[in-house]
Amino acid sequence: MLSQRALGATAIAVLAGCSGGADVAATADAATAGGGPPASAGHDLIYHDGLGLVLLVNAGLGGASSPTSTERSRLWAWDGERWSVLDASGPPVRNLAGVAYDAGRDVLVIHGGTYSAELSYDETWEWSQGGGWRQLEVPGPGVRDHTQMTYDAARGHIVLFGGQNGATTFPRDTWIWDGVEWESVSTTGPPPRVHHAMHDDPVRAEVVLHGGYEPDAGDRGDTWTWNGAAWTELTPERAPRTHARMAFDEGLDGVVVVGGVSSGDPALVRRDDGWHPLAAAAGPAARYLPGLTYERRRDRLVLFGGGDPSSAALFADTWEFDGAAWQQRDP
Repeated sequence: MLSQRALGATAIAVLAGCSGGADVAATADAATAGGGPPASAGHDLIYHDGLGLVLLVNAGLGGASSPTSTERSRLWAWDGERWSVLDASGPPVRNLAGVAYDAGRDVLVIHGGTYSAELSYDETWEWSQGGGWRQLEVPGPGVRDHTQMTYDAARGHIVLFGGQNGATTFPRDTWIWDGVEWESVSTTGPPPRVHHAMHDDPVRAEVVLHGGYEPDAGDRGDTWTWNGAAWTELTPERAPRTHARMAFDEGLDGVVVVGGVSSGDPALVRRDDGWHPLAAAAGPAARYLPGLTYERRRDRLVLFGGGDPSSAALFADTWEFDGAAWQQRDP
């Protein structure tokens, strides 16, 4: 029988899948300062090229005053100085969805997500500047949460891998979304998993996947790359890591992994010869499931929120990394 940590099943739960022990309970009550986004984990950050803004999607579940399942989600924007609400009429609130920005079509895409152990979603939504949100009535991956999506710049479409469908079903599939239809393109490659990190590396024309929780093997530290046709596993495998987030940093010329459910998970950058510690002075406190993206306009990583592995409190802080040092940027 699968443990609750394998299931990641409570959506306030962000937060199943903790290494080596009991579940992380979503009992956070961290306050949001300055009217910014609520304390959150399991949300996503993306950089919107057309707007030149960092967008925060699916914030708010798991805190002291979680919204109801019928409440519409808010789309937040960070301009480098302050947070503001860009759109307050999004899909019903959720987290742990697949989220990506399709740079070729200049749209934000969401698939799936979860509100609770009893309520997960099979929907695909898009948001565009001027057009707002629209739900797309198309067949595809179906009910899916704890999944990861990224825009594959070399091939001009979005890639989705893994996650879960219900309490005990963990698909081992890769899908692509071209703006018109979903296509299942592989059922081989990485073993099924949740709480993995994944992002496109446009310089090397590959999608990189790292770590996660594998139902039959536990926490993993493996790395895989997708070239548009097949997955390849890279060696050596690193220490197990789950609940991390990944972004591609153009200044560092590699994907960066930040966060994890262990308080000792270091920030890493991957280059041609493998993973390396991200050389930086003191930065954000240890956290799982933060939002992370690269802001191209100002050449820096932006991080928001996440959960404290030691206490399960959720953060509502904003940090930036300029390639040399982290700086807290709460408005």
